[in-house]
Amino acid sequence: MTGWQRFFLLLALVAGTIILWPQYDRAGLTFIGMFILLWTCIIILFSILVNLFAIAKVEFLHRLLSIILIIAMGGTLLAYFPLKGGETPLTRLQNHQWPTMQDVQQGIKQLTFNFDFVRRNVHDEANYVNQQVEKKSEQAADLRKTVKEKKEKVEELMVQLEDEE
Repeated sequence: MTGWQRFFLLLALVAGTIILWPQYDRAGLTFIGMFILLWTCIIILFSILVNLFAIAKVEFLHRLLSIILIIAMGGTLLAYFPLKGGETPLTRLQNHQWPTMQDVQQGIKQLTFNFDFVRRNVHDEANYVNQQVEKKSEQAADLRKTVKEKKEKVEELMVQLEDEE
């Protein structure tokens, strides 16, 4: 197993945990960032040591150490990932509180963003941030034009009234 494979397994473990236990807050996101940083450094160090001591040539030992590393990553993630209420995924599992399908759906929803690249474009009202501001400026310009027209009509009427007097 290469260092890249271990790194992508780390990302898969993190994504799986975030999906299965979506009841986290900002502390959980900070933990995930620090967790990925720490384990990336450990993976780099582990890969260097495996190559330095030629453990990669002894396939059984290399696989055993890789499995131990992955179990350590998953165990620390489950044991320390902070959820709301001061719980961790491991304490929930020990209390037989398994993730439900609703948790999984909520986790997937939190991990994705809702944007339809095919049907929406920059000029569409649904996603163009400044659309409302531009509409208001257009409405103001239309209102100024209407007021100007009314003012001209009133001036014409005043001129007619002055001529009659």
